Amino acid sequence: MIKGMNKVKRNVICVLISLMLLVLLSIDTYAEPKLTANKSYFDFGSIREGMNVPVKFKITNTGTKKLKIQEILTFSSCVQSRPLTKNTLAPGESIELEYFFESLGYGGVSIDKQIEIHYNNSALSPLRLNVRGNVLPLEPYQAPMGELIYNFFVLIDIRPSEQFIKEHIIGAINVPYEKIDDWATSVAKSISDEVIIYLYSEDGTESDKAANLLQKKGYSQYLSIVGGMKEWKNQHGKKFLVSGKS
Repeated sequence: MIKGMNKVKRNVICVLISLMLLVLLSIDTYAEPKLTANKSYFDFGSIREGMNVPVKFKITNTGTKKLKIQEILTFSSCVQSRPLTKNTLAPGESIELEYFFESLGYGGVSIDKQIEIHYNNSALSPLRLNVRGNVLPLEPYQAPMGELIYNFFVLIDIRPSEQFIKEHIIGAINVPYEKIDDWATSVAKSISDEVIIYLYSEDGTESDKAANLLQKKGYSQYLSIVGGMKEWKNQHGKKFLVSGKS
């Protein structure tokens, strides 16, 4: 009798162990990463063309297995403002996506664009997020910030101060030839290499020397206007010439 009961117990234990193994196997089999976001779309409302809007999403791995972000596809004007700190997320872990929507060129357009996040779950990937809003066209009296940056330059008259005061091209600043080297050194840290700096002298001779010297020192954005003030007058006469200190 006791032997029979022991045999039954052993059988029950074996069945329970088998069931537990099956449960564990099924849990592992169905463990999958799942990516969700704090919102399905970001609506920036109405903005004027030329403004850049920060776009942020918080994404979380709500699945039961480690998630790996394989690729993020955005539209052309949605630019990443900060690189991802990681591309793998443990279950329950979150990360922020930070972008800028650059509205230049979209004046008068209603935006409804997608961001796709591809990850290691072919059944659920990609997670699609939308960016929406309206871009108002520019008024006739407005110009976008981007236009200023794309066309930005500094014009420097390197002639003596007396000649500058007598007449100079409007918008130019006066840094005489003998001071231009020190001036370039002093502003080097605050002026981006993207900014073009035009130099002009009376006939282009001194500005050629100055630009050549500065480029040899690594200041590649300095350029000399060929022919200087004389050539300006030859081509444009008195157009855009003013007198005074500024």
